Amino acid sequence: MKNLFVIMSGFILCFYAEYGRCDDPTHLIWESSYTKTPPVIDGKLEEVWERTKPLTVTVREAIGGDNPGQVVLRALNTDDTLFVMAQWPDDTKSIMRDPYIWNAEKKAYERPSKPDDQFALEFPMTGKFDIRMITLSHEYVADVWHWKAGRGNPVGWVDDKRHIISQKPIQGGVEYSMGGHGNVYIARLMDEGTSSYFLKSKPSSFEGNVVDSFEQRQAAGSLADVRGKGIHDGKNWTLEMSRKFNTGHNDDAVINPSKDNICAIAVLDDELYWEHSVSSLITLRFFSLFIKHVNLQLCPCTARTKNYHFRNSGGKKGILF
Repeated sequence: MKNLFVIMSGFILCFYAEYGRCDDPTHLIWESSYTKTPPVIDGKLEEVWERTKPLTVTVREAIGGDNPGQVVLRALNTDDTLFVMAQWPDDTKSIMRDPYIWNAEKKAYERPSKPDDQFALEFPMTGKFDIRMITLSHEYVADVWHWKAGRGNPVGWVDDKRHIISQKPIQGGVEYSMGGHGNVYIARLMDEGTSSYFLKSKPSSFEGNVVDSFEQRQAAGSLADVRGKGIHDGKNWTLEMSRKFNTGHNDDAVINPSKDNICAIAVLDDELYWEHSVSSLITLRFFSLFIKHVNLQLCPCTARTKNYHFRNSGGKKGILF
């Protein structure tokens, strides 16, 4: 029994030494389940999702850390694609961004600011990734899947973009002063390609009291990497998104299923810019895919217990029991 305990401990240490860290209490562990049959990206909780392990994540206001809320995450994967589901409460369905509003007195349309509901999933690309964007201690670039209920959602696309955080001026960056302690420059850049929506011209005559200011189209290029569809049931959003592990585009993070992948989420409920809620760091783990790809080379060990050495597809040795 003692030998078996040592063997099991050795296997666990070997696995995490090669494929990711042991559970860090500061990180939430989000497990992806392998499937041969991918889900349909339609915002519905179909049977294949029921076999996944849900993770409940707390999000808090980015500035101040107040008003905690909960998001339930699920993940699935095939050999080359990640599928994610997010569900969160929202009593108000906001599916228009800055629509044209008819002003009867002026007999013309105005376009006041009005947010649509949004969700974001971020993966680090370079630098020291952090959930804080306004910071003087970190510089990083993150790959962002930015779902927008009133823009890409009607046609099933998610904005694929990057956030660049720097203490030095950067192209496309907006400068933020830190009260005499320094400056932060933040760029929110769309990936290369054609987005799934564009701004329509203001109507010249009356077309209704409220008119959508965006029109949808086919996404192309790196902006067509992430599919997504959300459905609001009156009280909650259910969102599905998917993307290839490796898109082949240099403006995307590569998701490596053979190791842990750090990420974070954000929710914007009728909010804009800094008025959003963020999670702590999350560890996305693909344990099931690792098991699927183990290439066994069985040879009896000298110990009495029935255990075998194996060599995985990368040539690393371990113990199977």
